Amino acid sequence: MRHFTSKILMISPNKFRNNEYTHSDNVFQSKKTNENDVQSEALKEFNRLRDIISKSGIEVFSFDDDSEFDTPDAVFPNNWISFHHQHKAILYPMFSPNRRFERESKILDKLSRSGIEIELIKNYSIHEDKNRFLEGTGSIVLDRKSKKAYCSISGRSDLSLFKKFCNDMSYLPIIFSSTHLSKPIYHTNVMMSICNKFAIICLDSITDKNERNNVTENLKNSGLEIIDISVNQMTSFLGNCIQLINSDQSPILIMSSRAFNSISKSQLKRIESQTEIIHSEIKTIENNGGGSARCMIAEVF
Repeated sequence: MRHFTSKILMISPNKFRNNEYTHSDNVFQSKKTNENDVQSEALKEFNRLRDIISKSGIEVFSFDDDSEFDTPDAVFPNNWISFHHQHKAILYPMFSPNRRFERESKILDKLSRSGIEIELIKNYSIHEDKNRFLEGTGSIVLDRKSKKAYCSISGRSDLSLFKKFCNDMSYLPIIFSSTHLSKPIYHTNVMMSICNKFAIICLDSITDKNERNNVTENLKNSGLEIIDISVNQMTSFLGNCIQLINSDQSPILIMSSRAFNSISKSQLKRIESQTEIIHSEIKTIENNGGGSARCMIAEVF
């Protein structure tokens, strides 16, 4: 399980709202105007999820979004930074103009004061000037054990940048397209998750048969059991889960309560044979942000 971590970064949604800049391609995000008290409800949901993760034996580095900028999606840090072994980190180019300010949040300084000295090894954010984007482990789903990287190409996941990441980090690129409601799925981690012995994936969202077969074969060749989820389960954010390990090195799968309640009995039996599941209700964040539990977590290695 050394390819999974017991340390994570989470950022509180102090300025959370429905981000108008992300409506164009995020079909999982509500287009309605903000509900009353959306920020206070989001903070409650964040705190509950953070606490249940911490109580499971996972170390959570939780920081307030206290920057001076308009950062409504700061609760999703995995899009602008990814961490790799020996405290290395990569910064990424962001599609939404107001999400680019999230990189100015002094998070690396805060981690340093918490005893985690991070070395920045790559900074792809310069590609924003050319309208080329790659939004971290939202765009890229990593199989760290098999050194494979999966990417569903979209306006937020540039093909050439993905290939550059794979070349820089020595990952085998697995490239495909996935769609929902006739639009490219904006982030790969909405439709799939790589766990220790299994993968949760919505294969129906990959319409090209050859691409679907290629993804399936690569998962199987990596020794991963495929748990195929429906489109309805994907829209309940079942694909947007993340496996971590606790202080006892036991696997913990984290998801929202909406995602958990969508699991069938047969799927639940297969998943629980491999890992413990913990979940919490985060519907305000899901509805207004268009992302779920996995998006709220950046693994720290």
